[in-house]
Amino acid sequence: MMKLPIIRYADLPPRPWKNGKGITRTLFSDAAEGSGEWTWKISIAEITGTQPYSPYPGVRRGQVALGPGAVDLVLNGQQILLPVEGTIVFEGEDDVSATPRNEGFLDLNVMGLRECWNPAVSIVDSPSLRFEDGVLQVLIALEKSCTLDGAQLSYLDAAQLLEDSPVKTTGKFVVASLTHQHD
Repeated sequence: MMKLPIIRYADLPPRPWKNGKGITRTLFSDAAEGSGEWTWKISIAEITGTQPYSPYPGVRRGQVALGPGAVDLVLNGQQILLPVEGTIVFEGEDDVSATPRNEGFLDLNVMGLRECWNPAVSIVDSPSLRFEDGVLQVLIALEKSCTLDGAQLSYLDAAQLLEDSPVKTTGKFVVASLTHQHD
């Protein structure tokens, strides 16, 4: 059984949002080194004050509110309260802005080009997970006490499931999934 490489959130460099209004840290993507071009991406954004989201035409986005506290979203003019660990999926063309209710607010984003990927997000507690064919899955720790195959994880540390590598976990995780769209 192959040991899963763990991405340590604390080691990830901050990068500006596409619109320059906030910062994000990329956990995983299929971007070639230095190109910035991707068909899928999983990242954690920091939101301070009311922020408009960057437009991503042709992209479907899944989001998990990580907190602290809830976030008020305006999605195409509709008010939506997304509580901590609340999830939503929307289109990259949608007009979205976010106003966190507490300072230091973070959200997890799972983005995929619609023609290639269908993103989904869910919260699971102590799962035993196995790689699924055609589905890219990433686990993101939601507690300081999480473990992955016995390795201690810090809050927001992540690992991508690999083929033939079932994993045992303890604690609560976001499962960020991207299902490959077949022609």
